[in-house]
Amino acid sequence: MEFARDTLYVSDLDGTLLGAEPRLPEEAVPLLNEMLDAGLPFTVATARSWTSAAPIVRQLHLKHPVVAYNGAFLVDPVTGRDIDRCLFDAQQMQRVARVFLDAGLSPMVYAQIDGRQKVSWLKSLESEGIREYARDRAGDPRLRPVGTMEALFQGEVFYLSSFARRETLLPLEPKARALDFAHTSFTSDAYKPEWYWLEISRFDATKATGVDKLRKLTGIPRIVCFGDNLNDLPMFRVADECYAVANARPELKAAATGVIGSNVEMGVPRFLRSRAR
Repeated sequence: MEFARDTLYVSDLDGTLLGAEPRLPEEAVPLLNEMLDAGLPFTVATARSWTSAAPIVRQLHLKHPVVAYNGAFLVDPVTGRDIDRCLFDAQQMQRVARVFLDAGLSPMVYAQIDGRQKVSWLKSLESEGIREYARDRAGDPRLRPVGTMEALFQGEVFYLSSFARRETLLPLEPKARALDFAHTSFTSDAYKPEWYWLEISRFDATKATGVDKLRKLTGIPRIVCFGDNLNDLPMFRVADECYAVANARPELKAAATGVIGSNVEMGVPRFLRSRAR
């Protein structure tokens, strides 16, 4: 089994490479590792943090950097060290926070504090969505409810988000998109589609910029991407080829080079196997 070395394949995780549950299908791991060991240039680009992605990613023999937090970070998959990151300055951070605070919502503020990633929110404005988020991640050492604005914005901030019902977040979306220094993603949750994410990062923290950085770091000229949701559209636009899984949103299918098998059908691993020579 051999693969062309001039093409880097980049897959989203949730809803794309992962199955119906938030994990790799059992049969996918040995298949992917067989291809990786045979020289397949492959990595992932995810909205997940490295903390969340690492237990999945470390099942695979990846050699190329991982795009995390929708492009805010590039991470070495072997050491877990940051290769690149995009941070808000203080003024930008305050302007983004006002999108949420003016609506009576605490943003979830993602920051590096003393070398560790934390997710902070104001306990006094804790919403149903934040409680749902925290329940799903019980025991996660990143979770950091705080009592003051000063504590909320401590550290090096790179990402602000809210997790709520669509009708709660929809009025905030145009205000977020009006921020000329930021990139906004508004998508349904991969596993709880009745819940939505409004995520705001720096304008240069997208899966597109992450993929462009991968191209430069690896020296591999061609990029082929796989995705299912709206936050994958930016990397579709900069890829040489892009494929939507069968369960993808219609917008992804419309933008794609083609449509492959669904996430539960192991569409991505099977497509990659078809590219072997």
